[in-house]
Order: sequence, then structure tokens, then C-alpha cells
Amino acid sequence: MFGRIRLHAFVKANPPQGERIPATAELLARHADRLPAALLELWRKHGFGLYGRRQISLIDPDLWQPVLDRWIVSPPDGALRVPIALTPFGTLLFYRRLTATDEDVATLNPVTRSSSVLSWDLAECFNRVLSDPAQVDEFIRPDMLEVAAREAGPLAPGEVYHVDPMLLSMQMLKITRADALALHRDLRAQVDREQMPPAPPAASIAAAMPASHRAAFAAFEADDAAAHPRGLFLSVYIDWRRLLAFDGEGRYRLLFWKNDHKTGEALEVRHYEGPYRVQQTAAGDRLLELDIALRRDSLGSDANDERLYLMRSGGQALLLKADSLEDMATAIGGRGSLGRSEDYFRAVRLGDPLPDEDSDGMAAPPFDDLPAALQALVHREPLRTTIVEVAADTGDADDETLMVRVDLGSSSGLRMNMPLMSPKGSGRDLYGWVWEMDEARCGVGIEVERDAAGRIVGGPQVGDVLVSRAD
Repeated sequence: MFGRIRLHAFVKANPPQGERIPATAELLARHADRLPAALLELWRKHGFGLYGRRQISLIDPDLWQPVLDRWIVSPPDGALRVPIALTPFGTLLFYRRLTATDEDVATLNPVTRSSSVLSWDLAECFNRVLSDPAQVDEFIRPDMLEVAAREAGPLAPGEVYHVDPMLLSMQMLKITRADALALHRDLRAQVDREQMPPAPPAASIAAAMPASHRAAFAAFEADDAAAHPRGLFLSVYIDWRRLLAFDGEGRYRLLFWKNDHKTGEALEVRHYEGPYRVQQTAAGDRLLELDIALRRDSLGSDANDERLYLMRSGGQALLLKADSLEDMATAIGGRGSLGRSEDYFRAVRLGDPLPDEDSDGMAAPPFDDLPAALQALVHREPLRTTIVEVAADTGDADDETLMVRVDLGSSSGLRMNMPLMSPKGSGRDLYGWVWEMDEARCGVGIEVERDAAGRIVGGPQVGDVLVSRAD
């Protein structure tokens, strides 16, 4: 064949870049009846690879057909769809034969999961849309391409740039180079996962935990209140599980994991073991101290279980995190619960069902059962405060809180995030939390309601009384 190829305008505007992958005679023959001759001619002349400064990639449809077929499932008699190109950010271009005489070139963005039509004619798509900067820049933004090349470097054949959508939603930009096929497969797998029903609840703690650790922890199934406790203790908070085992002779095991809510699989498993000791405090509490040596794969919070108070209430053994006693005291006073379920462990056996723990925590045990260290932080009588200052209203209709100051501070027992509310029978219905600490006058954020004009209705006033427990 002599003279210009039919897609000469595309090649002129987007000269082939870097390494070329030739189209074999067998591949050309396989697609002779499926794709326009102009595209086959381009393959034959210049091959697969990157084209132009916008790094449009012509792709082997045999490699990409399974990917496209996972994204778009067509009935046997549906329109023919053949993947033909990629943008540098992973948008897939595919050819569709709609009827014997009608065709188009459409796009599929794997990140936004959206599709659109670029052109109703393949030659027009290549020679005009992909060759006209004013048109191609609409979906291959030159500013983003410049940033990507600067941050991640130039693309190699088979690569695309991937913009992290989670960080982008927080107005942060993170761009990496990725294998194009692997990225599409992973993004499609995410769609499949989202469509899966939730995994059924595990039949037991043993069924939920990593199988490789069951035998080791099963050897600890006993609960002994001797000087060195023996047994298993579990903490469940949202999708995290922590299982503690004591052998009664000064050795512990601590297992972290989470269960995938779609498959039930135990993930992000971390395991520690080492010595522990029990000491009797001056106030009569029993304090367990674990020697937790963090590793490279550790989270910093893994060491938060190093000091635990052992207590019993109603025949149940509990372990309370020493560093969380103030939060527990606040929860006990404010809502009668023990606080976040991540702050304590319950005695369990592996055959027990995995508890569906309320993240706000179990009901607080009786005051006299609490460790003395926690009793000292709990106000048996509610704290009573008076509002002495109310901040000016900004008039922002989206602002659901108003800051006030009260006549008590940290020196009187107020703590960060401690709830404060109107006393029962006061005729007021104020509720808020301590947000700003001060020795004498803490700041409290009070929830407010607004009318249609944005004015606060029934808001806090100087002289209003707030208590740490409404009962």
C-alpha cells in the first residue's frame, strides 16, 4: 500500500513514542472482520504502544478483552465491543459495532465507573477527537498529565497513572504509576466485592479468629482468680478483635485481627507473646503489666494494652485498660456505660459466640465493683455547673453547636469530652460536651437547633444549669 494511511492525522498529531510492539499477522487476521480496516492499518504500520505527548496507548485487544467483558457483560447477540486504546489515566477506549452500518468509540473510566461516547465513527475519533488539542484536553487534562509526569515519572508500555480517589476527595493529590491491566482488574474486583452480600456472623470466637492461632489459644481455656489469672479475654470494637491469653505462670499471648465484613476472612493479623506480672496497688487493685515489644509491622496502639486492671462483677472477669480510666469514668457518669468497648476485655471461651458489642460499651458495673483507681475518677453525685458566658452566634445555618463557658474547670473534675446536660425537670433541654479544658472555666459545645431563618431556638443562656448526669 502506498501513500498515507487513513489515520495519518492521528499519527501526525500523536507521533509514536518509545518502544513499539508489532501487531502479528495472526492478530490482524483475527480482527479483520471485527474492526475497521483503518485501525488494522495503523497497527500494521506502527504497532501497539504510546502515542504523542498525551501518551495515548494503543493496546492489544486480545489481552484487554477479558477486562472489558468483566466491566460490561453483553448478551450473546449484543453489540460487538473491542478494547482498542487507553488514556494515560487508565480510561479504556473501546470500539462498538452497533449495526451493520453503525459504529462508535466509547470510553470506560474504571475509577469513576462511568462511560461516554467519544465519536460515532472510528476514523473521525482518531483523526479529529484524539488529534485536536481542544477536544482531547477535555478528557486528558494537560495540567494533570504534567503533575503526574513530574511526581511519578514517564510511563512505560503497559503502565498508566493512578490518582488515589480517597485522597482526592480530601483535596490531596497522590499519583503513582501502575500496571494498567492489574489496575483495571483490581478496580473491577472492588465492584464485585461491593455487590457481595455481607458474610454471615461467625458461629464462635474460634471460627472468627485466624485458624493458625486456634490451637495455641485453646490451651489457655480456664478462668482462675488466683494471683496469676489464667484464661482468655476478648475485646471487640467495630471490626477489630483483640484476644488475650494468660497461662497462669507469667506468660501471655495477645492476638489482633479484623474480620472482612464481606468474606469473614481474618485479616491484618498481629501476634505478641511474652511475660507479664501482677502487682497489688496501694489502693488494693490488681494491675497486670504486659511486656509488649513492638515490631516493624506493629501499630503504635498495639502497646496500649500493656497495663490492665483486673476486676470482677457479677461473676464476670473484666480487664480495663489503665490508660482509658478517665474515659471510662466520663462514660459511667454521662451515660451509665463502661465506655468504648476497645477499652476493656471480657473473659471468654473459644466456643462462645462472637459478641455483637455496642461500640459505646456495656452497661457500667456497680460502683463498688470498680477498681479503686476508677472509683476515684467517677463522681457518685453529678457535677453541677452554671453557664457564665455564651459565645456570639455566627449566624451560620450549618453550625450545630454553640460554645459556652461554665463555672467549673478541670480542677473541679471536668474532663475533655465529658457530657453535660440540663437537669431533669428543669424545663430546659440542653446537651453538649466539654471541648476546651481550663482549670477554672471549661468550654462546652452545646447542640443547638435553628429555625428556617437560621436563628437559634431555645439555645443556652447565662445562668442555665448543666449537670454531668441527668438522673
